[in-house]
Amino acid sequence: QINMLNIENHQVISKQREGNIIGFDFGQRRIGVAIGNNVSKTAQALITIESATNNQKFEAIQKIMEEWMPVSIVVGVPFNVDGSEHKVTNLSKKFAKQLEEKYSLPTHLIDERYTSIEASHELKDKKIDVKKKKLLIDQIAAKIILQSYLDQI
Repeated sequence: QINMLNIENHQVISKQREGNIIGFDFGQRRIGVAIGNNVSKTAQALITIESATNNQKFEAIQKIMEEWMPVSIVVGVPFNVDGSEHKVTNLSKKFAKQLEEKYSLPTHLIDERYTSIEASHELKDKKIDVKKKKLLIDQIAAKIILQSYLDQI
């Protein structure tokens, strides 16, 4: 059972083990990854996975999971501004379910409606080329998703 967390309704999450939490901003082309900790309640951008195949993406995720040994996973789920679902909503939920089944870790879904816009603002004034900006936006979005989760627990 995947928990759907809404920023508006601060659900109480069952007490989880202390440790690292991995946050994902799922996209069909790229997956932003952030690392956080449920003790310090802070998140930081880690990496953007940009691989040709799903297998390569999951290999990269496997390495991250082995390195950081998280106690839980957070996945951002996009909705339209009006709250309705769009194509990537179900893909994100499917991705979360795959992670939950593969790693047997508590997996939490976070409404990520405005995170990419927020991430773009964070990069707006930085002098970075467009390709690098694209990669950074995904990991910063993952950081924002993870931080919003950490702020609620």
